[in-house]
Amino acid sequence: MLIAKNIRQLRLDSGLTQEELAAQLGVTGQAVSKWEREECYPDITLLPGLANCFDITVDELLGMAEIKGKMWGVYAQTNALQVESKYYDAVAVYDEALKIFPGDSGLTVARAQSLAMAGEEIHNAIKLCERRLEDNISDHTRSSVVAVLCILYNSAGMPEKAETLARRRPHARDSREFLLPNFLAPEEREAYLKEHLPGILTAICELIDGANGTDEEKLRQTILGKYSNHISPANAAVKITEFLM
Repeated sequence: MLIAKNIRQLRLDSGLTQEELAAQLGVTGQAVSKWEREECYPDITLLPGLANCFDITVDELLGMAEIKGKMWGVYAQTNALQVESKYYDAVAVYDEALKIFPGDSGLTVARAQSLAMAGEEIHNAIKLCERRLEDNISDHTRSSVVAVLCILYNSAGMPEKAETLARRRPHARDSREFLLPNFLAPEEREAYLKEHLPGILTAICELIDGANGTDEEKLRQTILGKYSNHISPANAAVKITEFLM
């Protein structure tokens, strides 16, 4: 636990002995020694006082910034594994992370989505995504969960639910890719469009092609924000033109 390391380092930085810190908190020097050796942890009622001893917040005492950093590291690691289709390895990473962040709904849903990309536990992933939408989450997270849920519904043989949910989504013109370029400086705008247009064109071509590809692959692309193979702009232009003729 980070709190043990933090108490020791903060005490040393403050020039306090274990006995001196203990006296400020009304506990024994032996108690402080046990905290620093991770043999036990301070009672929750002592945390505000401990933080005040070092003029920091309780979050800083607990090392919340480092803990949150580790969580983002988990997503980076699992994303890299899923790009390589190593879904069960990603699940193992999520399992380890959930030991540190038990009950975290974001990790729980991400774990279920990794299994769904492997074609397993689709119904469980649906339930977890539905619950996630009930949480107080950002617009970006909500949009991502809804997109995933549409594909999961279809995979589970519930296309009518997928259709209903999809019909409630905003028009494409309300998406980041269509809105943001309008407000960027010319050079940044050009770079942004060159980065995102290939994906947009590929998505349009996949829509034209219809039901090509499995739901698992569509799910993979949606979650990872990547296409297995981008269609070249020239080929995309031909396909779209022929379709509209």
